[in-house]
Amino acid sequence: MPLTSVTLPASPHFELSWVRAQGGASFPRHTHDEYVIGANLSGQERIWLDGRELEVAPGQITLYNPLAVQGSEFAATGVEYISLHLAPAAITQLISADNLRSTATAPRLQQGVLQRPQLFAALLELARASDEQREQAELLLLAQLLEQPASAAHEQSAAVATSQAFMREHLQQRLPLEQLAQVAGLSKYHFVRCFKKATGLGPLQYHMQLRLIEARRRLRLGQHAQDVALDLGFYDQSHFITAFRRVHGVTPQHYAAARMNSR
Repeated sequence: MPLTSVTLPASPHFELSWVRAQGGASFPRHTHDEYVIGANLSGQERIWLDGRELEVAPGQITLYNPLAVQGSEFAATGVEYISLHLAPAAITQLISADNLRSTATAPRLQQGVLQRPQLFAALLELARASDEQREQAELLLLAQLLEQPASAAHEQSAAVATSQAFMREHLQQRLPLEQLAQVAGLSKYHFVRCFKKATGLGPLQYHMQLRLIEARRRLRLGQHAQDVALDLGFYDQSHFITAFRRVHGVTPQHYAAARMNSR
């Protein structure tokens, strides 16, 4: 089959792959005992589900419940997509631990071809997550799958504000997700979901932004980049340079030099 698949790091209940299917590739009708979620990055896919044939365009999600019979074929130009096989236990454990529903059985989700940009973004974020951010990305994905449309936009705002204040007081170190959730007084799932809804960023990314703001302030004051990296708890100079350049487009050294020259 003209198809290549790269397996990405994931937790035991998550099987994640980045797939490239050449023209003419297809999957005959089959089923899985997991949820199967795909994010179409490019190209056209045609799927068979519940006796219907559906077209999948770039930017759309495909979602199949456990034991749903499915099949697919890919356009001649090829398709690139992210594929997630999610064990029902991942959802049932979360439901049970956080009392999300009256029953802990795995829910039947809306399946088929979906236009859900936030779920699409969550799946892409999980595929690109570092080891440090993987747990947060998995929780954000589960939050999107279980999201209730009627939930309040500023849910748990006091808890979010408390965690933000704690982050500002602890810029000299990386803060684990579990500690931030404890400060907020929420489970990790509820904390990540509410924080992302309130700020638009996951808590780990938000704390990184605060640390980089402080790094920029210190560089403007003339502190050496190596000292700034050490003081703010980055793994090493390379980690600091990568994080700084991702946000600001330049290395800390170039940023500091440009500020000095502008004076």
